[in-house]
Amino acid sequence: ETSRQALREAVALLDQPEAQGEPARLSHALAQVSRCHRATGALSEADWYAKRGLQVARGLGAADASVDALCELADIAVERAARLDDQDEPRAAQRLRNLARDQGFEAAELGQRAADPKWEITVLLRVSDLIDRLGDHEDAIMLQRRAVGLMTGVAQALRA
Repeated sequence: ETSRQALREAVALLDQPEAQGEPARLSHALAQVSRCHRATGALSEADWYAKRGLQVARGLGAADASVDALCELADIAVERAARLDDQDEPRAAQRLRNLARDQGFEAAELGQRAADPKWEITVLLRVSDLIDRLGDHEDAIMLQRRAVGLMTGVAQALRA
């Protein structure tokens, strides 16, 4: 019930930024609705809202919102793939896992545009976790190494 109430509240918050033409707030609201749908198990709806949020974020040129939407879409795709595995649909499940992998790597690529290296580190570790869950341990380690390299650079900059 708590998840459903959160969903109702998130949907209600969509109206204002949409009506007032505030794309940054709209992108954030769409992401919240997507997360709420996902929490209730409504993955198709979550996917739809996350895709719409990604479109708005890309239109704004907002790398951080785009990265968040891509990561959300990747997580949704992994969950949908698991459901398809349970329904004995391995080809469709693999297509979704491949999509999730591509979305994760796109998010990691966009993360490089961040002015804040700490944020990029967070993105790399999030994507690394996703890639690892998909069974691609070598690429997950590569992303972790990139994150560690950035951490080292941040630590050195703070000491200077």
